[in-house]
Amino acid sequence: MSSTANEIVEPKARKACINCRRQKMKCRPGDDSACRRCLRAGVPCIFVPRANAAGIGIPSIQPTTTETTLGFSILHRLQKIEDLLGISESATPDDASDAVSNGDPDVLPQNTFWNAVAVLRNLAPARVTPAVWERGTIMSLWSSFHERMPGLHFMPSRQVFTSPCPLLLSSMLYCSSIRGPDDISRLAPQYFTVLCRAMAQLSIPDSKVSQVPRQASAAEEWAFQTILAIVLAGLLCEATTRETGIWIAIAYRLMLDHCPPWVDERSREWRKLFSGVQIVDLEHASIHLACPVIPASAPLQKLQAPASDQLSRLSRIMHAGLTHFTGRGLPTIWSCFALEPSRLDSSGLTFSGTDAAVIRDWARQLDDWLVEFSGSNQDSPEDRALVFRQYILHRLMVLSIYHPARGCNLYSRTMSPRDQSELLLSARAALQLHANDKTIWSNWDLVMISWAALIVTQGLEAGFGQENDLEHIKNHIGVLRQIHEPVPGLRARLIARLEPGLEQINFRDAQFQQQHTQAENIPLAFDSSWEIFDQNSLQQLALPSWSVSGQMLPLT
Repeated sequence: MSSTANEIVEPKARKACINCRRQKMKCRPGDDSACRRCLRAGVPCIFVPRANAAGIGIPSIQPTTTETTLGFSILHRLQKIEDLLGISESATPDDASDAVSNGDPDVLPQNTFWNAVAVLRNLAPARVTPAVWERGTIMSLWSSFHERMPGLHFMPSRQVFTSPCPLLLSSMLYCSSIRGPDDISRLAPQYFTVLCRAMAQLSIPDSKVSQVPRQASAAEEWAFQTILAIVLAGLLCEATTRETGIWIAIAYRLMLDHCPPWVDERSREWRKLFSGVQIVDLEHASIHLACPVIPASAPLQKLQAPASDQLSRLSRIMHAGLTHFTGRGLPTIWSCFALEPSRLDSSGLTFSGTDAAVIRDWARQLDDWLVEFSGSNQDSPEDRALVFRQYILHRLMVLSIYHPARGCNLYSRTMSPRDQSELLLSARAALQLHANDKTIWSNWDLVMISWAALIVTQGLEAGFGQENDLEHIKNHIGVLRQIHEPVPGLRARLIARLEPGLEQINFRDAQFQQQHTQAENIPLAFDSSWEIFDQNSLQQLALPSWSVSGQMLPLT
């Protein structure tokens, strides 16, 4: 007999076990009779051939008793029902990486995606229209989020979430809808309602949104996605939604509870995610001049960014400054837009010597930060542009605390000519750097740029404008109009504050009233010769000649 005849003929390979079939994953044989996925998950690997299978495979566990056979039959019937209904379980811990693709956004969502949609639909109030849940609309929003949404500067590696948790999906749908075409953007207020309902479920024990998976790696994936969802929602709700601070606190608690013991290059980007939570916290706090929730330095070493990380350095600088000035009842940038101009009063504002020292140190650190992180030739033009934009917006933040112009009055009695020049110069630089910039989508950026537009508008009214000032202001208003959001929304409020100033602009030469420029009318707490920032710093931004202090029109 030939050797071939003596060989044992292996049975035909089976198709997939029940666990892999339920998750619609490829079933890879392991060392034993169980597949790799079941071995890693520590669950029984059960194979039940389909009724229409061409051949009969050998099950991983052979039924030997009537009870076991009955169990197989029940599992088989359950599987058939799930297949008909399109229902599947959440990915197992070993498939956490399968829930996210680093490839093409054309990858279709998994069945767990539609499970998340079903959860959101059950949570939504009755007033949410059925159009919100149409599969074509949801697929379009999901795809456009990955294709057209600007990347997060603290998480530059873009990922495609094919199995988002319900809260992450609600954030994605809202983010994408407010930037969609008219037929989609009109649904944005309803997606915002769904987002808020899902966010509220985090505080309800064992809800479909707050329920933590039992297995450790699945719990980690759920926490990462939930925190990311809060960051996305926070960027779009800071300033207008007061509950944003509560959301941030929840995200911080989840991070401390679920960040894995070891974080390396194979792990989720937990360090960058912590940076994102910290940035949203600082932005929300700075708009309202409130105390930050997240500490300046991560309490867990595995979350701490290296000293060379530019965003971490910038966050620490901002944290120290804000902590000093919170709780003082000082006017805020948001008060320029939330209150009527007649109600803005900064006449009683006083600064101590300690306050002045904090402001000077804050400004010096920002100037040093710009020099350090804008001088590398290895950085791409996009990276350098990000550094410049962050610098000028944070510069405006510092000036908004120091200058009484937070009352939206460039010509306050407490403003010296040098103060006016520095503030107007910085505001003009912010408008110039962000002209027609469609990558901006956080509320903080929009508020700061709109505040800059208010200052430049006042310069135009007094006849101290530059050639493109009016064009830049109108462009910014145009960018605000391109986004649809729930009413009353942030952008509508910013536009309502900016447009009256444009209507009053005239280009006649004007001089400041004598009472606004005489030194004796300036309180002793302010030094009329004090320039807070290094004026040469703006020359690093490669701006036109107006960026040089000596070439500006004099504000006297």
